[in-house]
Amino acid sequence: MRVSLAALTVVASHSATARGFVPRRGLAPAAPRADCQRRAAAPVLSVARGGGGLGIAPAWGALGMTAILGNAIRRVLPVALEPFSSGAAALAPPMWAAYAAFVVFMTYVEGYKAFHRKFSPMVVARALTLRDAPLHHVALAPLYAMGLFHASKKRLATSWGFVVGIAALVKLVKTLDYPWRAVVDGGVVAGLSVGAASILYHYGRSLAGVDPPADAALP
Repeated sequence: MRVSLAALTVVASHSATARGFVPRRGLAPAAPRADCQRRAAAPVLSVARGGGGLGIAPAWGALGMTAILGNAIRRVLPVALEPFSSGAAALAPPMWAAYAAFVVFMTYVEGYKAFHRKFSPMVVARALTLRDAPLHHVALAPLYAMGLFHASKKRLATSWGFVVGIAALVKLVKTLDYPWRAVVDGGVVAGLSVGAASILYHYGRSLAGVDPPADAALP
């Protein structure tokens, strides 16, 4: 069977291209497919690689923020536990149900969705950037990690709104009478406890070289 010269040329051209060469004069050969795949799979620069959380500055940022949450928990815990004390008035079953429901609600909404999914990984991501930060950033590392300064406009607005909102909520809760204040503080303790544990979780993973799943929101 006779095969035309043009057909052989097309077959040879496709074969050479598949091997990573372009049979055209004056053009550089195409890169082999394996090299292209290696370049496509090149890892993104990791801020946590090599134990990026190690060092005084990242630890001060992440653990300092955890200490701030711990202090808030310490201040409201006595009120939250008041219904369990022998000297307090016993709660009726509907109030116990409200207490339990609000604890579950705050654990999920504040602790899991707000802290664990968003705020805590952002805190750790920002703390990891403190390795090469100016001295005043390191000195104020917990506030820096919260995004209260040297952050994107959106992050600044969110963080300062969060601080102002919490301050207003604290003033409001203090006006509540027993047992409603105990119910609210019980939920707050649950949410903040999950938040503090979440920061420790993401920071611990950063020590093993795992990046927190959040952007540092730098300006």
